[in-house]
Parts: sequence; structure tokens; C-alpha cells
Amino acid sequence: MSDKEVSSFFTGFFVGAVVGAAAALLLAPQSGEETRTQIREKSIELKEKAGATYSEAIKKLDATTKELRKKTEELSAKLDQAIAQSKETIAQKVGKRGEEEPSAEAPVEAGA
Repeated sequence: MSDKEVSSFFTGFFVGAVVGAAAALLLAPQSGEETRTQIREKSIELKEKAGATYSEAIKKLDATTKELRKKTEELSAKLDQAIAQSKETIAQKVGKRGEEEPSAEAPVEAGA
């Protein structure tokens, strides 16, 4: 499963749990004061769980960002190295080509 699928699953699970808890509290045979107390307690629990989930997501995002930066720096270094090697190869080829061409000042021999 990809991270997106896992994330979607947990989001759906979390929303379902909230809706289920709210329905159970509202449909339970108890007084209004008891229901409000339970709703308050459950909302505090859910807030804490949401905070923990958020913190975990931020940590994962931070780790992923650091990893991507490291890979980007590595690729940039490899690209710089490849560019430098290409420039050196081109300079050598141009230098060799210049040595192979006859000079404009050299006399051309006439046919016998």
C-alpha cells in the first residue's frame, strides 16, 4: 500500500470513529448532563489523539524533506561533476581538432 492509501484509510477510520462515538453518545439512554460530560471527555480524547497524529505527521514530513534535500544535493553534485567532465572532454576534442587542421600560413604544395 502506498502512503496515500494508508493516509486515506486512517482518515476514513478516524472520521468514522468520531461519527460513531457521537451517534452512540446522542442515542444512549442517559440524562443530558451525562451526555454533555461524555461528549466533553470524548472531545478532549479526540483532541489529544489528533494532536499526536499531527505531531507524527510533521515528524514524517520533516524526515522526508531532509531526505529529499540530501538526494537533491547529491544529484546536484553529480550533475556539476558531469558538466565539468563534459567541458573538459569538449575542450580536449577542440584542441585535438585544432592540431589536426593545417595552418593557414603553411604553404600548399603544387602538384608535380
